[in-house]
Amino acid sequence: MTENIQKSNQLIVRVCTFNLRRADLDIGTPNDWKKRRPIVKKCLEHMQPNIIGTQEGYPGQLKDVLDDLNESSQCWSWVGEELEDWHTINAIFYRHDQFSLISTKTFWFNEHPSITGSAWGAKHPRGCTCAQFQHFITKQPFIIYNVHLDFPSQEARHNSIPTLLSQIEENHDHINKVIVTGNFNNWPEEVEGETPPDELTVLGEHASEIEQMKKAGFIDTYQHNAKSTFNGFRKAGYGPKIDFIWISSNSVYRVEGETKVDDYHDKDGFFPSDHFPVYADLIYIA
Repeated sequence: MTENIQKSNQLIVRVCTFNLRRADLDIGTPNDWKKRRPIVKKCLEHMQPNIIGTQEGYPGQLKDVLDDLNESSQCWSWVGEELEDWHTINAIFYRHDQFSLISTKTFWFNEHPSITGSAWGAKHPRGCTCAQFQHFITKQPFIIYNVHLDFPSQEARHNSIPTLLSQIEENHDHINKVIVTGNFNNWPEEVEGETPPDELTVLGEHASEIEQMKKAGFIDTYQHNAKSTFNGFRKAGYGPKIDFIWISSNSVYRVEGETKVDDYHDKDGFFPSDHFPVYADLIYIA
């Protein structure tokens, strides 16, 4: 579906984060996965990513996405483990004709990250898939951490970031080679439905989970005029900005252009998910 993107002889890696929404939630509705699947396919064709971190994907959904990505050329694979009794997976899709997979693991946001389980007020286990890759051309390694934080427990989100950061340290991953994707759910639930989306987005930018990421040296790649990434199957701009791509302040990558929220929908106004995908072009500079 995609080819290497180049500009001024520099190789660009287009990284996307995309909450797919669980297939079981909308059976028999206008947002049934069977109806959304072709919209997701068109959306990904429009974006042309090289790496995709997805959240809430069922194994069947992920197979559908993989089949659609591989329709024209068999160059996509994915990694990830089931997180909980819903069987959802934070998958990382990648071009195996562009990147070699070095290692991968899944951990959970609780006091014992190597064991499945919920904590800090979360009703269900939440987790993270991480994978280290090496680019065939640059020969440089990089590490993706694909995160899905809890909703509605703010305590769970607050305590999940130290777990993420400790896992990065325990894995001996150099922060300048780490890219974090995911749904941070930084929605101030106490004002949900009462506060305009633009104000929600501002409040969400000051949520503990976001402030902790910034304090740890990570930079939100979406730097200009924060835009809503949650549509709730209602309309673009319905909810706050809760989907992120992070790189460190001393990253071996820099962002080319502006990170984008792809608000693609079909001709009848139906969305691919209740979230919009977010993508950034990253150029290796070290």
